[in-house]
Amino acid sequence: MLFLDEMGEFPSAVLDALRQPLEEGQVRVSRARGSTTFPARFILVGAMNPCPCGDGGAPGGCRCSPGDRERYARRLSAPLLDRFDIAIRVEPPEARELMAATPGEASSTVAERVVRARRRASERGVAFNAQIPPSLLGELAPMNEAAAAIVEKKLRSGALSARGLHRVRRLARTLADLDDDGVVIQQSHMREALLLRTQRALLLGGGV
Repeated sequence: MLFLDEMGEFPSAVLDALRQPLEEGQVRVSRARGSTTFPARFILVGAMNPCPCGDGGAPGGCRCSPGDRERYARRLSAPLLDRFDIAIRVEPPEARELMAATPGEASSTVAERVVRARRRASERGVAFNAQIPPSLLGELAPMNEAAAAIVEKKLRSGALSARGLHRVRRLARTLADLDDDGVVIQQSHMREALLLRTQRALLLGGGV
């Protein structure tokens, strides 16, 4: 796993250099006397503020100019963002949430659910669903008619790319596994997968 904190502060060229390793799972190093390839399959996790000053989430709190926000958002190119399967904007917790007497779901419970989902992926011949090749998605990640209709609508509108189609289908496969919801991807799984993916556009007020 590669975790990039303050991702919006990295130079664009550095971030875009991750695109090829993310897609191919390997790194090519070329020098004058030759080149070599190293294995580099990893999960990329990034965290960043909504704007350079970090206060963009609170109404009226941002001290950045529109130009500052636009330049900050452009650090992450569209081709790089297309390789992110999940994007979540994390809002500050409210006082009642911090003071709640009842804790949230235990990490051990979540871990058990993840282990079961990973076991299902292993039964399909892959370590995890993100490794399912496009040629096997029809067999290993079948969709019902309602889920397929949603995907087709997104493709026709241009809201989903060909790469995005494969990625969102694998994500929906995982959501179905986590819900113990059988072999076929349901409409609810696809809606959630698309929501998790399309939130990229909301991360920086439309920039990411």
